[in-house]
Parts: sequence; structure tokens; C-alpha cells
Amino acid sequence: MNYNCLIIVESIYNNNTMKLARAMAQTLGCLLISVDQALTMDLNSYQTIGLGSGIYFGRHHPKIFEIVEKFNFVEQNVFIFSSRGNPFLGKYHKPLKNALLDKNKKIMAEFSVCGYDETGPWVIIGGGHKGKPNEKDLRKAVRFIQKEMPQYCMPDYYLQIKNKQPIREGLTNFYCYNTNGTSVLLCGDRVTFNHNNCNGCGKCAKVCPLEIIHIEKNKALSKNELDCTLCRLCVINCNQRAINLHYSWLDSIKVAKRHSKRTSLYLKQCK
Repeated sequence: MNYNCLIIVESIYNNNTMKLARAMAQTLGCLLISVDQALTMDLNSYQTIGLGSGIYFGRHHPKIFEIVEKFNFVEQNVFIFSSRGNPFLGKYHKPLKNALLDKNKKIMAEFSVCGYDETGPWVIIGGGHKGKPNEKDLRKAVRFIQKEMPQYCMPDYYLQIKNKQPIREGLTNFYCYNTNGTSVLLCGDRVTFNHNNCNGCGKCAKVCPLEIIHIEKNKALSKNELDCTLCRLCVINCNQRAINLHYSWLDSIKVAKRHSKRTSLYLKQCK
């Protein structure tokens, strides 16, 4: 878990901004919280804070400004993000930027994309920017974080392993990677668990649709990772950022072929 950064989001309409926030938080490996949670916390210990919401009447959600009011005058880096209905960002971020500058905060970067909007004149055509933010927008959000804050990005140590073992049916591969004098234990290939970060909370096991994740000795692992459908629910729900998925386009096709005859999420109902 990255304790240097924190992302605070207020996303009340179609989860447009929440999608961006999740992509950013996963890349940073940091905590993602709502404004209501943030208002009960001490925010002074974080080096960098991300603030994001949809744009409402030309500015961020009023609750984001409540967070700014809570800030003291300690120097901190802040990045701003948003989703909006207007094709152009214009000056929508300016009110929040001015409020942050008044609190002695350093605005390090800003990011915005269009989001699905079904208000005002958009209702005539059934909504504008349908399907946005889409996967392309989420990749942009990830690249934004990687470019502006590379020092904070959560490393994927599995990518550094040179001699990987073949994935075998019903078996789990383990790897040990040494970085800066620390040994990192990795479990699995397609679904890889960083056991140094995993705290055994079990959230990943609870949300896995095919129930292929288990908790053993207070650590998560999968003995049937070839059954993974790559839905990413485990990654999204892991607050410790201890899970990464690794696959090629060919692997994704193999997933479809593997489950082509499945008629239920539950294996016993497919027999």
C-alpha cells in the first residue's frame, strides 16, 4: 500500500469520475476514499492528494470544496481530475485551483475527460458521450499518473521475473524477487498475488464470481487461475493493491474457449 498518496472522489452521477479514480488509485497503489470518509481523517500526513468529481454548473462538486476548507496551510501536492459533459474543459477547474492556492497547496497536474451526461439538452437524444469514460479514457488516466507521478506508482514485480514457469492446471507457481534488499514473494502467474502486500482480508475471494481465490495461512492464492475470466473484480476490491492480472490477447481468447460450454457461474450447476 502506498501511504504517501491519497485519492478523494465524489462521484454521484453514473460513476463517471469513480471509474477514473479507481484506475488512478490502482496505478498508485493508494487508498481511494469518499469525501465523507476524508472529512473524518487527518489529511496532513499525505504528500500528495488527488481531488476529483464531476463538473456541476462550471465547477467541482461542493463537497470537494469542503475538503479544501478542511485543509490547513501545510505544503502538499494536489492533483485535480474530473469528468464533464462539455466537450471542452475550459475554466471548469479554475475555482478549485484558486481555493487550493489559497490554502498554500501546490497543484502538480490536472486531468479531465468527457462523461456520460443525460441532463439538460442531452435528454433530447438520450444522453451525450454514451459509454464514456471508456477503456481508452481509463488508459489515459493511467498514463497521466505514470507520467506525472512515476515515483509513486506501484511496481508490478512479476514483470521483472525473467524465468517464469509454465502455468499448469490445478497448480500454483511461486516466485521470489529481490528489490533493494527486500525479498518479495509472488504467487501465481495469470492472477498474481504479492504476498508482501496481502493481509489476508479475503475481499478478493468474496468478490470472485467463479470462486477461484482462497485464503490460506492468511494469504490469498488461486489454485485454478486458468479459470479466471479476467473480470478484474479482485484487483478493484484489493485495498492493499496486492493483485495483478497478466495475460496476452491470446490468453483472453483461451478464456472464452475454456468457458464456452459453461452454463452457470457455479461449476456444480454446469455438470
